[in-house]
This record gives sequence, structure tokens and C-alpha cells, in this order.
Amino acid sequence: MQKNDLLKRFINTRKNSIRICKNLEIEDYVVQPSEEVSPIKWHLGHTSWFFEEMILLKYIKKLTRYNKQYKTIFNSYYKSAGDHWKQGLRGQLSRPTVNEVIKYRKYVDLKIKKVLESTTNNKLNFLIELGINHEEQHQELMHMDIKYIFNTNPHKIKYTKSKIPKRKIDDEQWKTFEGNIYKIGHEKKDFSYDNEQPMHKVYIQPFKIHKQFVSNKDYVHFIEDEGYSKPALWLSKGWDWIKEKDIIKPEYWYKKDNKWYEFTLHGLLPISDNAPVSHISYYEASAYAKWKRCRLPTEEESEIYLKNPEINKTRNNKNIYQAYDTDIATNNLWWWTKSHYSAYPGYIAFNGDIEEYNEKFMNGQFILKGGSIVTPDKHHRPTYRNFYEPHQRWMFSGIRLAKDMK
Repeated sequence: MQKNDLLKRFINTRKNSIRICKNLEIEDYVVQPSEEVSPIKWHLGHTSWFFEEMILLKYIKKLTRYNKQYKTIFNSYYKSAGDHWKQGLRGQLSRPTVNEVIKYRKYVDLKIKKVLESTTNNKLNFLIELGINHEEQHQELMHMDIKYIFNTNPHKIKYTKSKIPKRKIDDEQWKTFEGNIYKIGHEKKDFSYDNEQPMHKVYIQPFKIHKQFVSNKDYVHFIEDEGYSKPALWLSKGWDWIKEKDIIKPEYWYKKDNKWYEFTLHGLLPISDNAPVSHISYYEASAYAKWKRCRLPTEEESEIYLKNPEINKTRNNKNIYQAYDTDIATNNLWWWTKSHYSAYPGYIAFNGDIEEYNEKFMNGQFILKGGSIVTPDKHHRPTYRNFYEPHQRWMFSGIRLAKDMK
């Protein structure tokens, strides 16, 4: 990426993080209703810390830290960078204030601009591009966390006042793929994370994958058939999880007067039958697939599906506030795969301080593919590997079914 283009993207990305917060009140920035949700103020500070820690302190001689306490407060999990504040306790910190964090962001913006304009260095350019992609990942997390925070409030606060478009979906359609040797992974022609590499060949048995996400209407049938009460449908740990947490419905669903409602970025609304069911855990996705006598696709099958020219044609421009666009598109929701998150053959982690970026999480998590309506555009690529623990569901996750071909 050319220096001027990189600077422009950096500036736009930084502005967009602030733009996401335009509908928030100052009190909304500091709430942390659960351990996996971070205060919005923390996201704004952490993404700035990343640029300062990974770039500024290394490329500007004799630079002192903006604030020594920020090294601990805004470090997420980089052990090589020193101690960090416990994730579940981020909401305890009323200071630094939101205004102080904004000042910190402006300081970092000016310093990054200065470094980029005065230095020609491929490694520096890569680190800035990584920092941009890192902040974009946090922009998706900010939408996830804002939704969780607003849902926790008994008033079910609306994030946006825009209207959700009403659309119909086509009849059931399956896309069939022949058994063959396929290339999986990124070609390194543009930016990608280390966990997307290297490109490698795999043999895949014949399979078919559904072009539609499982809909709300489909999932209501699962609930009405007492799917949450049939242990034979559930993985052992999934069954333990739903019983321990009393899980009987998707995240953000509520039943009033015998009707289902869903909390969305638009507030609490009656569920739309044709909209894809969202905020589903891996355990729920797996149980539903078994109930339908199907299975979840593998990561490789999902990537093959995403790379298919026919599917790519259906991808629409999206609006992150139109949270339940029901077209046949790849960018509505992430979908769970049955694949564990692990390294590809020949995997090489990022070097230096950023070695901890991905590899340390390759344990106990499952891959999701596709991208959601709050996923930044450049992250909608077939090789992107999202990953979460099987019980988590505050992200924009859905279900896509697959079957073996006989």
C-alpha cells in the first residue's frame, strides 16, 4: 500500500472509531456488564496504546510514554509488553476520563502521521496496516459491546433510529461442490493475518452447503419442538452449559404475550421470521444442525463456498445499522464451522512483539467464517478466520447448514 493511501486509511479508521460513538452518552463509555464485554472507553484507549507500544516507542528516538499508567490499563493480553489490567475489571476504572482518552488518541494520531511521513520502511508500513486492521477488529467489538450494554439496561436503549429494510428470501437452495483438491489460505497478495497463511492444498469430499442462513422462523420451530430439552441433540459440554446457565433461547430474545421479540441495534422489536437467527453459540448451532439431520460446515468448506464466483456476486454493500438484511449475502452474520481453531501446516507467527497476536488463542475455540453486518468491509474475505469459544454468542453469529453428498 502506498504511503499516502496508508495515511488516508489510518486517518479514516481512527475517525470511524469516534463516529461509532456518536450516539452514546458519556456514561455509556464506562459500563462493563460482563467479563467478556469491555467498556467502550477502553477500546478507544487500547487501540491507541497498540500504535504507541508497537510503533511509536520503536520508531521515535527518546520518546517517552504519553502516560506510564496506560501501559498497564490499555494493554489487553500482550505478556511481552508487561503487566495488564484484568479484562473483567476494566469497568472499575473511572479514570482516565473519556476526554483524557480522546486527547491520548489525538496525540497518537499526530505522532503516527509524523512517523509515516518521515520514514520509508516496509516493516513500519506493515505495522501501521496491522494497527489499522487491529482497530477495525475493535470497531466490530465496539458494536457487539454497545449492543450488550444497551440490552442490559431495562429501557432496552436504541443505538440507531434508522429503519430495518423488509426483504424476502428465496426458497431453500443448496450449493453443491465436487470432491476435489482445493487451495485454502491467503496468497499474500495483500494484507492478511498470520493465521490465514500459508496457502495449502486439501482434499475435500463432495458436500453441499445452504445458501441461506437458518432463519428466526426455522429456529422457533426448533424451540417449539423442545430442542433445548433433548439431550441427544447436544454435545456433552453444551448440555451442561444450557442447564447451568438456564439457556432456552438465543441471546437477546424475549417472549411477551406469547410472542417473540429480539433486542437489536434498533431497539426491542418483534422478530422477523425471514431474518437470520443471530447471536447463537456453537453449542446451539451444533444442536440445531443435528435436529435438522444436517451438520455444520467445516472451515475449508466455508472458504470454498465463499470463493465461489456465484456466491461473490450476491454480496451487497452493507449498512452497519441495517442489522438484519436478509438477502442471500455473505456479509450478514458470521457462521459457525465445526473446525477447531488451529495453525495451518507450515504456519509461521508474526515476529517480535506481535507474535502474541493470534497463535496464543489456538486452543479450545472454533472457527467462524463470512463476516457480519458490523464487520469492516476489508475483513470480508474468504480466508479470514474469526474464532470464539463454543459458549460465546454476543458476537453477530448465525447458522449455515451443510451435508455430505452420498
